[in-house]
Amino acid sequence: MSTDNTSVKHTSVHQRMNTDFEKYPLPRYCKRWSNDDLQRHALAKSRRMAMRRPAYMFNARYNSLSPTEERFLEAAEYGNIPVIRRMLEELPDLNVNCVDYMGQNALQLAVASEHLEVTELLLMKENLARIGDALLLAISKGYIRIVEAILGHQSFADTSKLTSSPLQTETQDDFFAYDEDGTRFSHDITPIILASHCHEYEIVHILLRKGAHIARPHDYFCKCNSCLYHQRHDSFSHSRSRINAYKGLASPAYLSLSSEDPVLTALELSNELAVLANIEKEFKNDYKKLSMQCKDFVVGLLDLCRNTEEVEAILNGDTVAGGHFDKGGRPNLVRLKLAIKYELKKYPCCLWRARFHQKYLNWCSEDERRSCWFGTT
Repeated sequence: MSTDNTSVKHTSVHQRMNTDFEKYPLPRYCKRWSNDDLQRHALAKSRRMAMRRPAYMFNARYNSLSPTEERFLEAAEYGNIPVIRRMLEELPDLNVNCVDYMGQNALQLAVASEHLEVTELLLMKENLARIGDALLLAISKGYIRIVEAILGHQSFADTSKLTSSPLQTETQDDFFAYDEDGTRFSHDITPIILASHCHEYEIVHILLRKGAHIARPHDYFCKCNSCLYHQRHDSFSHSRSRINAYKGLASPAYLSLSSEDPVLTALELSNELAVLANIEKEFKNDYKKLSMQCKDFVVGLLDLCRNTEEVEAILNGDTVAGGHFDKGGRPNLVRLKLAIKYELKKYPCCLWRARFHQKYLNWCSEDERRSCWFGTT
């Protein structure tokens, strides 16, 4: 009996989708769907619904969907642009925030399937929910054009939405909600932190131009009201939010794009992370890895140098304030001395290493030669 009902449902879904594509043909730049494609997608969706229906059989919002809302969600999921456009234009009372059996709305389905045109059409509607979650989803998948489209929405006119985490954002329209149960990512993850975690250089650059930034966590022993409150009520979540922020700060994408002096920033951050590794025991190994990641970033920059002059420019640091040379006529090499201080033992493998090594030994004093970081392991 259940087999007959299922076959009838498969046929009805296939007929609906086939009628939509025949009546409202896709533009030339869109992929054409054959009957086999339509049948395959209809069967795949029915199987997913059959497998997951027990978990959502009491989802009142999904059970109350009208046939029009079901067609709307299907069109968003499969990228049926003509149907989406027609329904948005001709049905002013259409609930664009209706959710499917997985608790996902049309915007989330369109972003997950990388349907840029559908996403742009949905973003034109007022009172659209879960825009923040759609942005985080697009960032995690590296969909740059969709990220740009979402950031153009009026809700991001206030840049505080880009620097606030779901835990800090107090909105009534479930801006960062994944479904009715909560958020997709950790509550302390902001868009730019997520982009930095994913090493999405272009997205990080876009967010920085929009005014986003990663706030450096307070000192571990900070006694401000906010830190005391979070340490007393949920110390683990507080520590997790700190490590997530530091992961973003230590990302090569964020270091290279946000700092005027990436070498100095990376060296100082590496030392700070090494100290925290001995304090925050819950994430000791994570802090050690991040500290080493910052050191690798510095070495990687030196590897990119094309000649000894570029190596000297990096290791001299801010030449405007202090000049290239000290009183004895030798290069300052302030960044190199800082690397020695922080026990950076790795050295670049660039072609100019041997030549610069010899020049450095000629410049250094006897004590500096003893602490030379090149060639050590």
